[in-house]
Amino acid sequence: MKRESPSFFELRQLKCIADIQFGIGSGNVLFPNNVLVERSKSTKRIRYVYLDEHRICSYRVTDGFLVLSLFGGELLHNANCGNKVICHPDAEPFIRKSKSLFSQHVIDSGEYILVKDEVIITNKTNEFLGVGTAKLSSFYMQHLKRGVAVNTRKGKKN
Repeated sequence: MKRESPSFFELRQLKCIADIQFGIGSGNVLFPNNVLVERSKSTKRIRYVYLDEHRICSYRVTDGFLVLSLFGGELLHNANCGNKVICHPDAEPFIRKSKSLFSQHVIDSGEYILVKDEVIITNKTNEFLGVGTAKLSSFYMQHLKRGVAVNTRKGKKN
């Protein structure tokens, strides 16, 4: 598919969605003015957003949310933005292999995480481990001792 620059309106829309989904300032971190978009062949809507040949995120048309790639998660982590979940050191190798994070291995999580939110997974030393989708809200991640807290989409290899 062909990559092209988004219109001013589309770039502003992407930034607003990121600010709502990941916190104020996230839009400017994820989408500088030199991003490129890839469109759906049939509907011509934005499907993927790229920066320097790296995919930042996918745009999920069904609900209007952004789905982070590993690169996009790392951008947010480096800028100290986004919803973060801190995992126990025992769970690190599993997160790196893109396995689920169970609630018994969650040390801390962002206060405002809700079910189906995109989250960034880190360890105690704030090292970026991966990105995923929350299966529990923040309160339950920290208090339950059973069940999946985060479905890890992609883990960062060493």
